[in-house]
Amino acid sequence: MRINKINLLEVYYDTYRNYGKDKAEYMLDSIRKSPVEIISEISDEVFTEAGRIKATYRVSLADTIALAEALLSGDTLLTSDHHEFEAIEEIENVNISLSFSK
Repeated sequence: MRINKINLLEVYYDTYRNYGKDKAEYMLDSIRKSPVEIISEISDEVFTEAGRIKATYRVSLADTIALAEALLSGDTLLTSDHHEFEAIEEIENVNISLSFSK
């Protein structure tokens, strides 16, 4: 399992906003200690794929990075924002799974 640092930032700030700093720091520390790989850089391939996705669909920039990573690696995209990806999932060759509900 992998997460791009930009998408991890989204998880962090959302947790911070909804549950406070202590919960956000705990969540971040837990992810860092887990077997989840944190991707710190955006490869040229992910960069151009994310650009294509952003130009084609109405999704956030961070979501385009997550989707590009999933498309290029063949991994399943885990998201709590599945509704944003429903139309894309039907068009692109990607598996999208709801990870949790807010």
